[in-house]
Amino acid sequence: MTTPKPSANIKRHVTRSGADVTAHTNPAPVRPELAFSLRLSISSDESSSLAVQRRACRAQAVALGLDPDTAVEYIDEDVSGASALESRTEGMARILVDRPRVVIAWKLDRFARSVSEFLKLVTWSEEHGVALATADGALNTSTPGGRLVATILAALAQWEREMIQDRVTAAHAERREQGRWIAGRAPFPYVMERRDGKAYLAEDPKAFALVRAQIEALLAGGKNGTLSATAEALPIGRIHWRNLLRGVVLRGWREHKGELVTESDGVTPVQFGPEVIDAATYKRVKDRLRELEAGERAPRRNAPWLADMVFCADGCKMNGGMNDYKRSLYKCSKGHGSIMAHFLEPEVFTTFRAEHGDQPLYEVTYSGGIDHSGEIADLDAQRGRITKAVAQVDGPALETLTAKLTELEATYARLKAEHAPDVTETWTLTDKKLWEAWDEATEDQRRNMLANEGCRITVHPKDHPGGRIVIEWNAVPLDPEGGDYATAA
Repeated sequence: MTTPKPSANIKRHVTRSGADVTAHTNPAPVRPELAFSLRLSISSDESSSLAVQRRACRAQAVALGLDPDTAVEYIDEDVSGASALESRTEGMARILVDRPRVVIAWKLDRFARSVSEFLKLVTWSEEHGVALATADGALNTSTPGGRLVATILAALAQWEREMIQDRVTAAHAERREQGRWIAGRAPFPYVMERRDGKAYLAEDPKAFALVRAQIEALLAGGKNGTLSATAEALPIGRIHWRNLLRGVVLRGWREHKGELVTESDGVTPVQFGPEVIDAATYKRVKDRLRELEAGERAPRRNAPWLADMVFCADGCKMNGGMNDYKRSLYKCSKGHGSIMAHFLEPEVFTTFRAEHGDQPLYEVTYSGGIDHSGEIADLDAQRGRITKAVAQVDGPALETLTAKLTELEATYARLKAEHAPDVTETWTLTDKKLWEAWDEATEDQRRNMLANEGCRITVHPKDHPGGRIVIEWNAVPLDPEGGDYATAA
């Protein structure tokens, strides 16, 4: 292949002094006689490689009485035929600028797959005297018949493309109705499983257990019950975790274009995979997310864990921070003083064990209580979908939806009648002491123990006669008989 070389325009003139001066102007562009338009789409295979296209174009050039060795190649790689001509900067856009006299492509779709773009190319070729041809002989715009064929073929190509898209869309819709996974990676925490040659979502036991544990922590609240804290143990980021909790994936459902995928009745959600959480837990998660979005903030990461229990002598909270050596401390919010965490916390632990450690420990069990709040919320959502669908149908479909609504209302009434979430607590004395539970407890559990005892810590100046650290307790007897202190195991 050759690239046309511009010829230089040379002007000669004589100055007043008689000197002969030769001036070189900018070279005028040379219009290529022959060009090959080669395009390779992202999904191309060996059957449509550049080498295959090039051989076919050379053979067609010979058939048209042209020298293929003089052709200039214009190549678009990884470019869709549906894209605009001007956007194909490496190939087609340069053809529009250079205006070769004859442009040969392998097949019609190498020029364009869109009717509008191909007609634009045909109009351009007529305006600039450019002949378009294909290597398979289906197109040659140098003749009136060829131009007619070009328009018809482009329309057929567009029709075929839309038919393929319709078939793909219909196939995807059928798979969604069957609860099959269409394409791509399975969403966390699922895995893809093939049954009878078809793809479905299946449980990943480790991922399911991890998600459920983090949801329990989220619902428990506290420092470890925020979105950021619960996301740390997961292989996904905080934003992905928030979107997962907000969406319907954890129920084993899917959304398509913002709408819940339902069965043919337009109401019942299609079950794509097993539930990670049930309806009741799903509702609690939604309520918890609303709490967080309403402004609840996690404690600062560098705040000591006794924050909110420690006060200065003037009554200000000492919520803590870090000193210059990155060591934890409790610092008055109004600058009345501070104390290092490693001085304060051991004193609180020792005092707690000495004053409350020998109390007996009670185990609390819960009985009774029927919570249908999650199922009721699901029925509310289904009722909304039915009401929306009723307004859009008539005839037998309307009768089916009306019957479905009647059945739903009956189920709703039954669940509302059974709904009694109050539970009974039963306290059973164990042979365990409170200090043993303290030693086995997590940081949050220890905070709860101190809170149950009404712990309040006041930090005084160093010369205070009663000592710098004063710990007050306000224990509340929880045993129904008013005897020993009862604590949940």
